[in-house]
Amino acid sequence: MDYVESLLEEYFEISQTIKWENDTKSAPSELMETLLSIEEEICWEFNVPPTNKYRDLFRWIPDSTTKQNYVQTSMQNLSREKARYFYKPNQSFLEGFKAA
Repeated sequence: MDYVESLLEEYFEISQTIKWENDTKSAPSELMETLLSIEEEICWEFNVPPTNKYRDLFRWIPDSTTKQNYVQTSMQNLSREKARYFYKPNQSFLEGFKAA
């Protein structure tokens, strides 16, 4: 999970940079593309689809949060949602492994 933590730290830093540059009313497009690629990579590392539902788990960063707190909270949220994504109580064990 060290890799995901480093991705979340990088995401936090770039988000802060964009927030500071937002005063100029234009965030550089390469920074926005970097954020989107990091979001996708984090989702793939957690084996969940890179949809808005899962990206929103770490996308919104409160102003008063620290980087360490943000990473810890995001890891907890992603782990919890990953468990929910794979847990399907109405599906038998063998049905989950049927070929498409």
